[in-house]
Amino acid sequence: MTSRSAAIARRCARAPVIAHVGFHKTATSWFQRIFYPRVSTHRLIDRVAVRGAMLAGDAYHFDPAEARARLDIDAGPAILCDEDLSGVLHNGGLLTTFLASALADRLYAVIPEAAIVLFVREQTAMAAACYHQYVREGGTASISRYLFPDQHRHLAKVRPFKTPRFDFAQMDYAGLIQRYDSLFGRDRVHVFAYEAFARDPAGFLADYCERLGMEAEPASDGDYAVNASHRRGTLALARVLNLFTERSVADKRVLLHIPYWYGLRKRLLRGLDALPLMGARPEAEALLGPQTTAWIRGRFAPMNRWLADRMGLDLVDLGYALDAEPAARPARPAMLRAMRN
Repeated sequence: MTSRSAAIARRCARAPVIAHVGFHKTATSWFQRIFYPRVSTHRLIDRVAVRGAMLAGDAYHFDPAEARARLDIDAGPAILCDEDLSGVLHNGGLLTTFLASALADRLYAVIPEAAIVLFVREQTAMAAACYHQYVREGGTASISRYLFPDQHRHLAKVRPFKTPRFDFAQMDYAGLIQRYDSLFGRDRVHVFAYEAFARDPAGFLADYCERLGMEAEPASDGDYAVNASHRRGTLALARVLNLFTERSVADKRVLLHIPYWYGLRKRLLRGLDALPLMGARPEAEALLGPQTTAWIRGRFAPMNRWLADRMGLDLVDLGYALDAEPAARPARPAMLRAMRN
């Protein structure tokens, strides 16, 4: 063992650090707000501090020692948790994957002794959840335009390095997992399925704590409530209301920006979502449509087989497609594609 490896091992035993880096839409916010504050063996590093140390500044003046000091890593066992460490939602493709890979490098430079935590989610459910979040954040596009912007937007606005937009590349979980494996070692990169947590939260958290060496106060049944998706009628209405606020996503249309409307329409939509007359909350396949669902399942089946082996889980039982056949990518009629603007 080299002197550096020995130092890392000693520091890991003295002050283990858990870095929960995502992915988005896998209950990361719930862990930040509800679970990690209950952990008695580790202190939760404030999310603002994490973003200031890891996401601020530019690529050329990052100082790992300064970031480590800002996070006060050597003060004792700690947890940092921020889903943006795995990329920024709605900014997929080149932008998000480059960012996620660079942040993995930064984390290793700052906290080489960390245990890394990543949650994955079945991709059709993930795509639907991303779209719901997009509309919650002020989005106005249809789900087809959101998921397949190249068929709706002018070429100059499709390139992800020029204009933020959704890209299915951010669901290629294997790429980022392998990057963390290569940096931290596979034994210190822990990959969990969101569906396992959602199915049995209490049982999952007991195993989670044991695996990561944490102790936490038990949660009550009410603590497991998660943000529900919009009802079908509310989802359609939200897109109309979002035309009157510039916040907070880049890929949207605005007719008129009304100051303070963003917060007001959030409260309005929350009240409407409590009314059954606004319709059911659409399941992922109903929202995506059968063709898009088939394409997503076929696209990610090979990676899901890799994931099942990497995680040692029966992902089929959790709803993941492992043997789906490749399907044609959904396409708009040629005339409509030619008219994109």
